[in-house]
Amino acid sequence: MSIAAAVLDAVRAESERRPGSRVSRAGLRIGELSGVQPDALQFCLEALVSGTDMEPLAFDFELLPWTRKCKQCGQTYRVVDYQPACAACGSNDTEAAGGDEMELSYVELEEPDARAAGTQSPERE
Repeated sequence: MSIAAAVLDAVRAESERRPGSRVSRAGLRIGELSGVQPDALQFCLEALVSGTDMEPLAFDFELLPWTRKCKQCGQTYRVVDYQPACAACGSNDTEAAGGDEMELSYVELEEPDARAAGTQSPERE
């Protein structure tokens, strides 16, 4: 629940940069090693938004794979079956390249005049 609250704090902070606008959608990038379960996060976000001025805020999740980069051949590859050796050359001399991130990737805002007219004017940050 605390991760969802932190996400909503970030979304609210972004919307406050544009007085009078309302957040309609937010995107999150979630790595498979982040420890965040997308279904649980979605549930918590919906629970926290329900009955607030942010309702009906929609969320999009982009799930990111666990990737590593080989220090020998330079190949960046997806780790499969928890085998971190390089998929191209077999080297074990690799470093993390992705999959542990959890970030707010965009926020769509509706401007006050667009809401009054019944049209949406999204702005992605």
